Amino acid sequence: MTLLDLPKSCCSDRAEFISVEAARSRALQGVNPVTGEEVVGLRAARGRVNTSGIAAGHALPPFDQSAMDGYAVRTGDFSDGSIALPVVARQPAGPALGVSIGEQPAAVRIFTGAPIPPGFDAVVMQEHCEQHCGSVTVPRRPEAGQHIRVSGDDVPAGALIVPANTLIDARHVAILAAAGVPSINVRRRVRVAVLSTGDELREPDQQLRPGEIHDSNRAMLLSLLERPAVELVDLGRIPDDPASIAKAFEAAARDFDIVISSGGVSVGEEDHIRTAVFAAGGEIAPLNASIKPGKPISIGRLGTASLVGLPGNPVSALVTFLWFAQPIIVRRMGLRPEAPRATRAVAAFAEQRRPGRDEFVPVVVAGRDREGRLLVERRQRAGSARLSSLIDADGLARIPGELSAVRSGDTLDLYTFDPAFSL
Repeated sequence: MTLLDLPKSCCSDRAEFISVEAARSRALQGVNPVTGEEVVGLRAARGRVNTSGIAAGHALPPFDQSAMDGYAVRTGDFSDGSIALPVVARQPAGPALGVSIGEQPAAVRIFTGAPIPPGFDAVVMQEHCEQHCGSVTVPRRPEAGQHIRVSGDDVPAGALIVPANTLIDARHVAILAAAGVPSINVRRRVRVAVLSTGDELREPDQQLRPGEIHDSNRAMLLSLLERPAVELVDLGRIPDDPASIAKAFEAAARDFDIVISSGGVSVGEEDHIRTAVFAAGGEIAPLNASIKPGKPISIGRLGTASLVGLPGNPVSALVTFLWFAQPIIVRRMGLRPEAPRATRAVAAFAEQRRPGRDEFVPVVVAGRDREGRLLVERRQRAGSARLSSLIDADGLARIPGELSAVRSGDTLDLYTFDPAFSL
């Protein structure tokens, strides 16, 4: 089902609210990964999504190597007791010895990571040996294979080490480098445009006149979208003029995969986003998510581009971005969007509220109760325009819509800014 396939009643402003999770699923309908790929070296791979599975170029480790500093020995040289062996060679990490040791009983001084000499099948830690001038006494016969990392023990040659559609991080870069993979194919960057609408908005470096405010939403959204897999473009502030907004949307539809706007998505006389989208040949509908703050938020399309219309109030814009825009970006990147993971927490505050929508309120983790559960408290008044409430917050507590009051000791879902939302 796509946005246009939805029943008309669910896209009207008078429609009943749907759950946050249902709205999130609806926002993802018809959203597909971008096509196209490019080759990047390992230094540029972090934060990108590979398009195919990657196999090891060779085994890890590539040769049998010592796991300890000590002495390489042949277990066949031992009887039941200790043995004194001449130290006939020294093998550091690096090129293997270029000389034949012969078959006489002998030991080789060896270091961690060094190749095991041919015919030797165990390493004895130096702490367990008595060292003499030119020889070493080993107190007992070791087990064959002791302190040896066998070739391929970590990864066999040709084994899959990074599945397709993986968000590459430093761990993947490490194993790719170790396995001799210098570059990988990744999905092209998702092209994202951000714009604000509003005659009252000014840039942070501009002086304010009466009735004007600085545009915080666009700066916040651009910061949230700074990631290696995103090609980000700031379209700036568009005046509250339907023709100007429509022109910006029409141009964006040709150049971007996702267009994110803030402000102007309600139904007031100065809210022009929907009119402009339709004029630009696109489609848009309110999600009617049962979420507070967050009304209104609208989802649509501009050609092949996904469109996200966020509310103008900054806390509302943040909450709706995290719940509805972020999964669209993740899907476009070629990944499977995972629902934010909640931690169960206990309210260390009490308040009356109006039942209705699920409310996400900024909270601070204040410790743990006797059962080890996190305690959360409110330290500032909430409000969709109150940015200060976010500054010392650790995350958002979810107050179910059916509650008319929160009581101290109530159990709530806590969504931390990191890692639940990866803020």
